[in-house]
Amino acid sequence: MSLKHRAEYAAVAAATALSGSLPLAASQRALAAVARCYFERGGRRVGYALTNLRIAFPELSETRRRAIGRESYVHSAWNVLDWLRSTHWSESEISDRFEVSGLERLRAALAQGRGALAVTLHTGNFELFAKVAPVWGVPVSHVGRTMSNRRLYERVLHERTRTGAEVIDRRSAAPAILRALRRGHVVVLLIDQYARRNQSVFAPLFGKRCSTTAGAATLALRTGAPVVPLYSVRVGPDRHRAHILDPIEVPASGDRRRDIERATAAYNAALERVIREYPEQWMWAHRRFRHSPDLDGPVYG
Repeated sequence: MSLKHRAEYAAVAAATALSGSLPLAASQRALAAVARCYFERGGRRVGYALTNLRIAFPELSETRRRAIGRESYVHSAWNVLDWLRSTHWSESEISDRFEVSGLERLRAALAQGRGALAVTLHTGNFELFAKVAPVWGVPVSHVGRTMSNRRLYERVLHERTRTGAEVIDRRSAAPAILRALRRGHVVVLLIDQYARRNQSVFAPLFGKRCSTTAGAATLALRTGAPVVPLYSVRVGPDRHRAHILDPIEVPASGDRRRDIERATAAYNAALERVIREYPEQWMWAHRRFRHSPDLDGPVYG
């Protein structure tokens, strides 16, 4: 393990230990102050966030867009704190912090016998959401990235799976996803970030076509698994709400490419409505509109 990775692991271990003893309100205030200062310092990621906000909300003032961006950084900092604190929680203590709306929709989708594909985005505390779904009796498989710091990733992976969820490495995801669907799992796919061109289609988001993973639509067409949008939002200092929406059905026309584009556009539309309702809770600091054919020049400089 490199010195950098050792330092990262030690920092996370120390923060985890401290998080269990520090008062929540004081911790949140301190992290909010740090996050706001970090945002005001600027930098590449802050630039990405502000560019995205200008694309998404041209009608808002720059002051309002900066306020949204600033609070999204605060929200991300609180998510880290939640994750650290949750390492000390039992399954019931995790579940007690969540309300859920629409769980019957997910169970009805699973009752069809083909598993289900859940499309979601980086709002609320998506890491905590990953922990709570199995506690509700829903068999879940999450598709995600690994980390270069193997020891730290092992710690993160333990937390993601200790309540019963399965984690699928996105680098070799397709066979594992098909197996999970056959076992009647909900396969959770985060689809709100830029996807490489060989794995994507262009689908509208905030009126601009952007490169979006084609995986959910491709799998739905191949397997017949229902596609259910879901997301979580923070509703209090230590409270979260999960929303499970109606399945999105896009009838097959026989034109496979067109069907994938139509379905992906429908998924993006569902997620855009969530972002518009909770803009401060979405992660703006990534290059979502990279290579958009509807935007001139290099979008992010």
